[in-house]
Amino acid sequence: MTLTYDGEIQFFSINDSDIVELNKYLMPVECGTSATGFPSPADDYVDITLDLNEFHGVKKHTCYLVEARGDSMIDAGISDRDILIVDTTLNYRENDIVICSLNHFYMAKIIRRVGNKLFLISKNPNFQPVEIQESDDFRVFGVVKGLSRKFR
Repeated sequence: MTLTYDGEIQFFSINDSDIVELNKYLMPVECGTSATGFPSPADDYVDITLDLNEFHGVKKHTCYLVEARGDSMIDAGISDRDILIVDTTLNYRENDIVICSLNHFYMAKIIRRVGNKLFLISKNPNFQPVEIQESDDFRVFGVVKGLSRKFR
């Protein structure tokens, strides 16, 4: 796996010999408890295996990881240094977060259509929408399906 940095995001490119796999974790799960209810005696025996590949729908050769840089998508829940899980097989829809390139500058943004114009939208009021011009070199590389974040 190779690592490159280009402006706002950091790419972890995956070649044919690399396998995109997120580890499986055995995690105890509490079921049936709530602030107003009573716990079930069976709660002490509930264990499931959480497969993060399955949870995020990660498929070999169609997904890649990107490290976010900056705070332009903070109100969408994406913080600096989050690892974004990107799927290249999904067609983007209104309000999807995508990894794209505008004139060779890579970014995570929302594409929004207003009339017959397209805009790249940040989720931070400190950033203005950017109109995509016909003369711009604009490409979408995939849809962000999830993220991973370290707290410590």
